[in-house]
Amino acid sequence: MPIGRKLGPLALIAALTLLSGQAVTAAPVSATPNAKHQRPAPVDPAARSSQHRQAVAEAPARNVPNELLYDLLQEGEDEGNGEEPNLTALCVDYLGHPNPYGNPAPNVDMIHGDTTVPVGTQTGCQTAQNETSIAVNPFNPRNLVAGANDYRGFNSRENRNDGTGVAYTTMDGGRTWTNVVLPHLTFQTGSSGQLALMDSAGDPALAIGPLNTVYYANIVFSRLEDANGLTVSVSHDGGLHFDEPVIVQLDGVAADGSPVDTDIFNDKEWIAADPFSGTVYLTWTRFDGNVESPIMMKKSTDFGRTWGPAVRVAPSLTGFHGGITPFNQGSIPLVGNDGTLYIAYEASVCATLNCDNPADHDAIVVATSKNGGKTFKNVEVALDFDFPPNEDVGRSTLTGQNFRINSFPQMAYDRVTGRLWVTWADDRNGTYSGGSSVKTNGDNFVVSSTDGRNWSAPVKVGTAADEVYPAVAAFAGRVAVSYYTRVYDPNGIGLDYAMNVGWGNAVASAPIQRITTATQNPQVQFVGVGLETGNTLQGVFTGDYTAIAMGADFQLHPCWTDFRGNPGLNTPNQDAYTQSISAF
Repeated sequence: MPIGRKLGPLALIAALTLLSGQAVTAAPVSATPNAKHQRPAPVDPAARSSQHRQAVAEAPARNVPNELLYDLLQEGEDEGNGEEPNLTALCVDYLGHPNPYGNPAPNVDMIHGDTTVPVGTQTGCQTAQNETSIAVNPFNPRNLVAGANDYRGFNSRENRNDGTGVAYTTMDGGRTWTNVVLPHLTFQTGSSGQLALMDSAGDPALAIGPLNTVYYANIVFSRLEDANGLTVSVSHDGGLHFDEPVIVQLDGVAADGSPVDTDIFNDKEWIAADPFSGTVYLTWTRFDGNVESPIMMKKSTDFGRTWGPAVRVAPSLTGFHGGITPFNQGSIPLVGNDGTLYIAYEASVCATLNCDNPADHDAIVVATSKNGGKTFKNVEVALDFDFPPNEDVGRSTLTGQNFRINSFPQMAYDRVTGRLWVTWADDRNGTYSGGSSVKTNGDNFVVSSTDGRNWSAPVKVGTAADEVYPAVAAFAGRVAVSYYTRVYDPNGIGLDYAMNVGWGNAVASAPIQRITTATQNPQVQFVGVGLETGNTLQGVFTGDYTAIAMGADFQLHPCWTDFRGNPGLNTPNQDAYTQSISAF
């Protein structure tokens, strides 16, 4: 379908916004990579094997001595399941103590009914919500739907609360939010049949398509069996009510719902909807034991009712001659104005499948499909330097922190300019000595493209302090990158959520805007035991991403895991927060 035809409704919304008095001048951004910037040439798995070898050979040697994503995946570090089953969500440090934080306004707590847990291993604590996702209706910017790992449902099989799918929906631009439980997704919400074994739902991902159709994707899994899968819950009224979950992928479950053995675990799904055709795409990482972890994709052409066969996005192990490997994580799909499907993810790029060459490295990769997801061309976009491991936590963390982090990408598509934006955080500028991390220096980076094949050189966004979990939104040339930062507590562990907003790549030089009204201690929930010290570790899990959305009204809606709870109503705990902020 011609771009002009597809862009029409969105362009009309933008025009109406302009007529209301909001002046917009889109700054041009070059899509040509900076030749002076040292980064490997794009690698296409469909190209000749000699090109693969050449691209890998010319890649700069790693100057950050951390393990590759390949190694982390082999060790199981980045295989999901949310928090580990042996962890509790007790906010031990705050039991019996008052909430030290003040009124968070204008920050908005989207959670209603976050009561004290009366039974089980989490007795006395408020339940957690973390790992936030948010989507704005492209035809009604006052309608947004957010999601999180929501632990308000008590699971009697586990004797504790566990993840339950909940949508947070607004029809007034983010002033008020309705909490909607997704029906029959897990044991605690009455799942049955092939979902009866599922104890937890997580990795929330949202997309909004035509006719106010909301798609809410989750992973679901059993804590006791191998059973796991991917589901999509659909709403036809903008997120106020949801249908029964549709199973998109299922492993470890027989037709009668009984458990069967499997080495497959489906993780880190994400969803995208074409706002014009209604086609929906779901991507995820398929862990096959320690063999590989490729990005996979399925699509629906009937508004999420049925789903087609799985298609492999990442290159195959068969015939591998160097280049982008099938050791992947953290995929994000988006659909362009012309129907092109783009999928960003992190991958190890190696000369051999052992990934032991000095030039082997991790990279941000974008796969492009011009034929509705039948075939893909994968392009290496930029180097990615994962964060150092914390041996006591058993995960990668920032210095002095307990919560796990990653370098997975987030992606946005500007439907007015047709430009893609990808952001991620890594530790290329951290301090190392003798092969070990002395101090992390997490930085956010951004690249952009108009075709998914040719990308701008990475630009840094943020401050000199540790920053992590960036998210990106773009509309009519205006770009926003939001993230956690330690800049307001440089010598401590306190976190704030902040953002940069600017025209195109000028977002990198835009001043930081603090969003949270107070610096927060993230060590409040999900208690672990140090693998080396044996000490109690607070806050080992805060979620694996944050989010931001921008509507056609140029209102930004950052969405993050906040650690204040609801001051005056409960003790500090992880809640899903947001705020509506002008992009100007």
